[in-house]
Amino acid sequence: MKNKEKKDNKDNNSDRLAEILSFPQGTFKNFPSIQIRGNREIIIDGCTGLISYENEKILLETKYCRINITGRTLTLNNLTKNVLAIKGFIKNVEFTM
Repeated sequence: MKNKEKKDNKDNNSDRLAEILSFPQGTFKNFPSIQIRGNREIIIDGCTGLISYENEKILLETKYCRINITGRTLTLNNLTKNVLAIKGFIKNVEFTM
């Protein structure tokens, strides 16, 4: 039940953002959701693949972009099929198309 509630909440937030920005409903529903907690943890929901994984650099694939995370002592934890948590000392997060 919690997963459905979480998905509904994410959909509602996406629809509210689209409304505020005057975009069509559903515009942001499939974009990755990223939570950054200080410079020690990033949780990414919507990851579709892992391109490379090193101690100081992690490159992830999403439906719309690649996310390059650099830092020190980076570790990768798979929370669910599409949700990853990266921990360590995070220096930079970069998005590329």
